[in-house]
Amino acid sequence: MQEQVQMDYSAEYSDNLPALLKQLNIALVFTSYQAGRLMLVRSDGTQLDINYKSFPRPMGLAVTKNSLTLGVFTQVLKFQREDALLEKIKQPLLPIDQDITAPRLKTESAENAVGKGLDDLSDLTPEQLAEQEELRQEQQRWQDYQQQLMAPLDERTDACFITRSAHYSGMINIHDIEWGTEGLWAVNSSFSCLCTLSPDASFVPRWKPYFITELTPEDRCHLNGMALKDGKPAYVTTFSKFNEAGMWRKGNKFGGTLMDVVQNKILLDNLCMPHSPRYYRDKVYYCNSGEGQVCCYDPKTGLNAVLAEVPGFTRGMDFYGPFLIVGLSKVRQSDVTSPAPLAKRYSDTCSGIWLFHLDSGKTIATLKFTGNVDQIYDVAVLQSCSFPELIEPGHPRMRNHFCFPALAE
Repeated sequence: MQEQVQMDYSAEYSDNLPALLKQLNIALVFTSYQAGRLMLVRSDGTQLDINYKSFPRPMGLAVTKNSLTLGVFTQVLKFQREDALLEKIKQPLLPIDQDITAPRLKTESAENAVGKGLDDLSDLTPEQLAEQEELRQEQQRWQDYQQQLMAPLDERTDACFITRSAHYSGMINIHDIEWGTEGLWAVNSSFSCLCTLSPDASFVPRWKPYFITELTPEDRCHLNGMALKDGKPAYVTTFSKFNEAGMWRKGNKFGGTLMDVVQNKILLDNLCMPHSPRYYRDKVYYCNSGEGQVCCYDPKTGLNAVLAEVPGFTRGMDFYGPFLIVGLSKVRQSDVTSPAPLAKRYSDTCSGIWLFHLDSGKTIATLKFTGNVDQIYDVAVLQSCSFPELIEPGHPRMRNHFCFPALAE
């Protein structure tokens, strides 16, 4: 049996972060594909509560006023904000056999199921006895987990996001996603293109870099980041300009790019593993990740500036007023030939979230993971709430937590 790594989610944060999030009435949400978690950073003004939701390979986030959209292994999931459910989620959930909305099923109690077949143990070998005990403990853990799901959710909760829809895209190695005027745009790294989604297809290809000659699932240049302007894709980042399968992993130098989508041309070249371009206040912000940098490019003047350097692989970015929020990851042992220059400058790199003041570039607050959450992909701000809750697809509350418009007379 393959040994599973037990995740340690412990973290430390600057003293001012809980009060800052509460005062701004925001929460932070981020993804870690390494940990297989979507994480909500919530505050009651005094302390943080980091809430973890399990998903397969969570990557890009897109947040609007009333929704949160998440790209995972083979799907894109949309969660709708439904604060009308707040009162209900703070109440215990009825067992399914007492729920009027559920079918009447005669099921064996978990208690009986745990003990079934374990009465006569006299003929079992020590190895079989150990297996039976392991099975019993696993069943007990499952029973305890199911009981936890029935419990009322935290009284401090001030926003509820509930699963609303899913699109099955297949493993397109989805990276950045964002809502635009034509629906949801996604970075399709496997096929080296930008795409939109349709219920009749895995994806609809809409744009590719000029140096990519065909759409084939070979992750040729590692197209990964995307920024929209006026509801349309405007800028992307790539790791390289290669047009061969997975060649970006084998290069002996860094040739990352920031590209203009409309003109399909390279604006900046020779970047080091760039990620997360974002258009904000008439400028393009991006992570020069392998250098641990947050950078700003001015499309009007062509000037490029480094705003901050941090002891981590920068990836994932969002804004709130004058604040810039950036994700940091530890430099990992990867299958890319050239190691990130960041590793040469720091003996130890960080994983967490850093908040900067946009104008001064000064660090305002930090959240640093001290356990084994090493990789963060995307970061987003949830507004008008400081203690949100998210009801994932497999949660038992999905069976009877309804939201619908009034019947038209």
